[in-house]
Amino acid sequence: MVLPLRRYTQFAGRSSRREFWWYSLFLGLGYVGIALAWGVFLAVVQPPDPEELVGWYLGAGAAFFLANLVPGIALSVRRLHDIGQSGWWLLAAYAAMLFLSLIGWVPYLVVMSLPPQKHPNRWGLPVGPRPLASVFD
Repeated sequence: MVLPLRRYTQFAGRSSRREFWWYSLFLGLGYVGIALAWGVFLAVVQPPDPEELVGWYLGAGAAFFLANLVPGIALSVRRLHDIGQSGWWLLAAYAAMLFLSLIGWVPYLVVMSLPPQKHPNRWGLPVGPRPLASVFD
């Protein structure tokens, strides 16, 4: 779940679908956790003007986003490498997300869900378990 954080700026190599989806779950839980913490804080403290705290909530979400921006980009590039594509295709995906909003996320998620190349490519060996016979190579 946090492997992309350990590989923070590693754009070379390959990453599995499992790594991508576990990291996506981590991000989702992080944003839900921020929202829940903010809601509990508002319920417990009951400030006279809750709108003053909206900036703190947005700031926490923005900080979490910025802290995970580079690992997310690096993971997406490695995921593209795993399916045999250049990481530069990520620019097209981000442009689609920017101009098409939610509709742009669908092709991105479809591409990230494609099966990996089963053989070595120019970005490295396949990720995951290898056949037992490859131990003797």
